Amino acid sequence: MPLVKSTPACKHGANPDGNLPNRRRTKSNLRPRDEALNPNAMKPNDRSVLLICALNPAFAMCIVCLMVWVFCEGANTNVAAHRPDLFVRLIGEGGLDPQASQPASPVFQLAFDVDGVSPGYRACSGGGDSLLRVSDHDMILAWGQMPYFCIRGGQSTGVATLEAMAEASVLREEVRNLVRREVHVVGRVEFDVEGEVAGLGYLRCKFFLLEDRAADVPRSLCLVHH
Repeated sequence: MPLVKSTPACKHGANPDGNLPNRRRTKSNLRPRDEALNPNAMKPNDRSVLLICALNPAFAMCIVCLMVWVFCEGANTNVAAHRPDLFVRLIGEGGLDPQASQPASPVFQLAFDVDGVSPGYRACSGGGDSLLRVSDHDMILAWGQMPYFCIRGGQSTGVATLEAMAEASVLREEVRNLVRREVHVVGRVEFDVEGEVAGLGYLRCKFFLLEDRAADVPRSLCLVHH
């Protein structure tokens, strides 16, 4: 029987592995096309590292700015939350004596004190159109401009003084008699002082006139409506 010559399944020209028939296909060691064409091309990992390095200074600056903003907001909140208490007391008066031979215009000299002032606290108020009115039983007796004053850390007494008066006018005799009668019966008279203070708000306070002039004059807490 004549021998038949076998023919390979693929022609040598179509063999992708170097035209080597009947051999295993070897793994290609070729780089991707872009890397093969440009050996110096940056790898994706290298790009990420470079991007992080470039953004680090900007990121650090953002963190610093954020910390400064938080600190300032906290300081403002702290100042607002620890606003010192304001008190008023009478240090002088005139024009209230019904037995005076020549009645004078009513005048009240008031001193303002503060409590709870933190060491680093500083705030200024008053001046401008700040006007306070002194009244008794809803009768306005005198008025005066609240001077510009500042509250600083460590300061507590006499941060501001106010002189309220009714120029060129005197109290009616019945009003002066009412004041003196109340002082004699109760031992003191309570006056109201209120008005708008620039930079502070609407102020409402009370102060007292005592029958015993040698006694310590009590001070009264002021309420501030913002």
